[in-house]
Amino acid sequence: MKFKKNKTILLFCFSLSLLTCWVGWGCSKSKPTSAKVDDSAIRKVRMELSQGDYESCVKDSKDLINQAPSGPFIEEALYLHAYALAFGRSDFQSAKPYLKQLLSLYPSSLFGMDAQKLLADCQYWLGHYQTAIKEYKTLMTVYTGKGLDSYALFQTGNCLLLDDKVGDALAAYRELTEKYPTDPLSDSAQLLIANSYIKLQNYKQAKVELQKLMSFTRDKDVQDSAQKALRQIEEEESLNKGATVPE
Repeated sequence: MKFKKNKTILLFCFSLSLLTCWVGWGCSKSKPTSAKVDDSAIRKVRMELSQGDYESCVKDSKDLINQAPSGPFIEEALYLHAYALAFGRSDFQSAKPYLKQLLSLYPSSLFGMDAQKLLADCQYWLGHYQTAIKEYKTLMTVYTGKGLDSYALFQTGNCLLLDDKVGDALAAYRELTEKYPTDPLSDSAQLLIANSYIKLQNYKQAKVELQKLMSFTRDKDVQDSAQKALRQIEEEESLNKGATVPE
């Protein structure tokens, strides 16, 4: 699965929390007053990212990260910096340390789940499939029930399939289809179950899985892919039946 396709399907789910922070200042005999924290720098970074100006986002978020002492928006700056590196430069390797820093120093961060997902995806896009599987497992364990369990299972299956561990990939895809049958990724997982059987040269079972998929999917792209795979299997079977054994 290529990065651009993952980017279209997967990234997909980016949202930023707008944080308004107030700090109370008090003195011994006066009523405490409130002063608004200057958020102009982080708002600038958010705007740059929303406009697709990744290079400015990388530079300005890095300035916020390097502030001494750290400002109130350090967690968001770490995430946006990594995001801009990954999606602006496809520099997944450089994005990883910032995500790890965010997850290590701020385990309860509002950006923790998105950071964990992006870290797992970076490992996947780099082809570090076994490490990616561990990160997707962490995503499911730490943020279970937050809406990303099916995605983590799907990506785990993809990692295993790309690592030529077809049996394990099948188990991951089946777990997804059984646990989350109405999830949009369930149809894609069912298609990959069929493709896995094709890879195993078990064409009979592949046809069963494709026909099952065709009976319920409403996704046109998945439907077209399933029909194409069925035609290829049937053509192959026809050629085999028509083949003659030389005397």
